[in-house]
Amino acid sequence: MRMQDFFRVISLIALTMATAVVWAGDADDQKMLRAQRLLRQVTQERDALQTENAQLKNQAEDLNKKLTSLKKNSENALAKSRESNTVLSTNLEQLTLNLRQTESAKNQLQETVIGQAQQIESCESNNVKMVQINRELVDRYEKKGAVDALLQREPLTQLKRVEFENIVQEYQDQIDQLTFKRKPVSAQ
Repeated sequence: MRMQDFFRVISLIALTMATAVVWAGDADDQKMLRAQRLLRQVTQERDALQTENAQLKNQAEDLNKKLTSLKKNSENALAKSRESNTVLSTNLEQLTLNLRQTESAKNQLQETVIGQAQQIESCESNNVKMVQINRELVDRYEKKGAVDALLQREPLTQLKRVEFENIVQEYQDQIDQLTFKRKPVSAQ
């Protein structure tokens, strides 16, 4: 019960007691008129309280409806939020996996580039050595005299021919050793 209602009831009780005291001293007609006025006043206050009570009940029902609606809306929003969170988590996991795969591919490519750079360095170094070998061959050929040419073609012992073939074989081995051999790329 609210404070206003409490004071109204108290004042009604006080009024009733005061009326009882006054009735004792008044004539019957006046008692009757006062009782009717008091009854009307109490009835009016009761009707006012009933109207106010009905309004309060309506307000409570409206508030309950709003509360129910707000609960439903918040539950729907929460469900959507959870669903969105699940989708975002899945997307994050997929992106993380893609990032790891990309990093792995990048590392493999870097290793391949490093390996190719090393092969190029090796080829450059071997190319310089092969040029030196070719110069040595040209120098030997230019210094070959008529005696060496005759001895090389000498039919009996063919010592110079064997010596010449050994030199050729030695240079051929050096060239074969320095020739670029492509390393197979591992498929990963």
